[in-house]
Amino acid sequence: MKTIIYFISLLSLISLSNSQPDSHEFVSLFNGRDLNNWKPDKPGGFEAIDGELVTRSFGAGNDIYSERAWSNFILRFEFLLSEVGNSGVFIRRNHADPGSGFEVQLLAPWTPWRDDLHCTGSLYGHVQVTNRPDETTGVWYKMEIKCDRNIVTVSVNDKITTIADIDTVKTLSDKPLSGLIGFQGNHAEKEGQFAKFRNIRICDLDSEPGYVLRGINAKNELQRFQSLDASVKLGAQMVQPLAELMSGDDPVVKSVARQALFDIAAKASDPEAPARQKKEVRSAFKKSIKSTSSAITVNYLRWIAGMIGNTR
Repeated sequence: MKTIIYFISLLSLISLSNSQPDSHEFVSLFNGRDLNNWKPDKPGGFEAIDGELVTRSFGAGNDIYSERAWSNFILRFEFLLSEVGNSGVFIRRNHADPGSGFEVQLLAPWTPWRDDLHCTGSLYGHVQVTNRPDETTGVWYKMEIKCDRNIVTVSVNDKITTIADIDTVKTLSDKPLSGLIGFQGNHAEKEGQFAKFRNIRICDLDSEPGYVLRGINAKNELQRFQSLDASVKLGAQMVQPLAELMSGDDPVVKSVARQALFDIAAKASDPEAPARQKKEVRSAFKKSIKSTSSAITVNYLRWIAGMIGNTR
């Protein structure tokens, strides 16, 4: 009963958040002209045709993956399936280890054994849909996949179909919090079938400092260390808030912040790091040293900042 109440409450909160104005910044993952930003498994598995990413492959092994890894994000796109089209979206996947991530299914309503655990919008084989979407073929649909640390939400045409707390799903509990995004090549059991995608856009939640800081404060160790990595990627803008966390009372949070500050300085001290990056990080350390009240934190900032130059 507690689990049911939890998911009803969570669903209500997410529905409420979806009704609020969208303040997230999205970037395009597909330019409509070529496969730039993507790496296909095999030539010909996917093609860029008139603004659409099209797969007419037959059989397995014709998938395509993003060039970079993503952790916490909102992925939006449109899809269309042929009569018996069979595809999917791979999430947080290690290309060298296909079992590392999971798949959001995209499947035409054609197999007699297909159920709510294997239909469009499900986390294939892991979490069934709770609100089954329309699956009429030959029609364009909108899909949104949101990965918010341990919470994964799938929507079709702005209606939530699936929501999962991966920490409570046994088969997902060991999945990584970062990996590639991929589209599965069409592998219908009938030739001449296809899947099409367009308007593929993504919002990187880890580009928002406030979001990353909340992850550093998370109770889950994997989430904390994923947020540490995100802090290092953000660089200079994270120095001051990390210094504040290091000056706090939570020993675990202080430790993560301490390591993140060190890694930011180390990255900026790389001889091949851009001069602008060095300047921004150096300036951020100078400001933090002047504004931080903790003597221990100040001494630490001065010490690690020495890697990228004088900050006195």
